[in-house]
Amino acid sequence: MRSIRIVLPVLTFCLATLVAQDELSQYQTWMKGAAGANGAAKKGVAAKDVAATAAAAKTAAENFDKIAGFFKSKHKDDAVAFAETARDAAKAAAAATTSEDQAAALAKIGPTCAGCHGLYRDGNKFKGL
Repeated sequence: MRSIRIVLPVLTFCLATLVAQDELSQYQTWMKGAAGANGAAKKGVAAKDVAATAAAAKTAAENFDKIAGFFKSKHKDDAVAFAETARDAAKAAAAATTSEDQAAALAKIGPTCAGCHGLYRDGNKFKGL
């Protein structure tokens, strides 16, 4: 009985740690997906390829939406607002019909990312999560 009192809390702690790592790993996948799609959208704008830009911006918007959900689960309202702002800008770029309008929408994403990273990143490390 005594060993159960020791083993059960240790197993619970280990399980919670594994779940948290998996959740953080998924978040990082969404972040990398958003960054990659944003980069592809910018390349599409430079090439004046409205269709390619729209497709990449749609992918970015989907990832930013997932990122907003992650931060909602963490009760980080400021980060949710950043992610939703980036999502809405990406959606606007996806819906735009000219490269100029797409570029204007995409220009809102970078400062939004920088603001959130300023609060929750320290180089390659996370803070406040």
